[in-house]
Amino acid sequence: MFIRRAFFYWQFPAAVILPAWILVGWGIFAATSWQILGLIVGVMMLTVGMLATAGLIFARKDVRAERAVSWLDVALLTVLHGLIIAVGFFTPATALLGTLSVIAVIALFWSGIIQLVVETRRRVRTALANFEAQAARIQSPPQKPRIDGEYIVIETSDRRIPPRI
Repeated sequence: MFIRRAFFYWQFPAAVILPAWILVGWGIFAATSWQILGLIVGVMMLTVGMLATAGLIFARKDVRAERAVSWLDVALLTVLHGLIIAVGFFTPATALLGTLSVIAVIALFWSGIIQLVVETRRRVRTALANFEAQAARIQSPPQKPRIDGEYIVIETSDRRIPPRI
């Protein structure tokens, strides 16, 4: 539970810190100015993608209630964060690592959507089942008249009550 909670609190700061690490890392490891200029656009898109996936994860009620992400989210976030840290070192494999980072963000995004839909569907089904159970209690079948002998019916007339003006 500790790991899941740590990722819950880390995902929003990570959307800013990890892209900043890429800029700093490329500056330290001798990328050219044109490469860094092109990287700025990619870093902005990475930040938006990470914020979108963090928002999808945070949108789930179970995640907010437990203050912990799911284990699938932990696995995908670990892969994504590891790839982003590796991209910051500006190695000959940076292009491959960057491509894998994009794939990881897309996988995290779709995983978040699927988990949100599944959780919402489960909650709606539970709410509808509770509603139907309450409606069934309210609309109980009419009671049958008692059959235990003869009845005397007394008819009353409204003539005794004077009309009001």
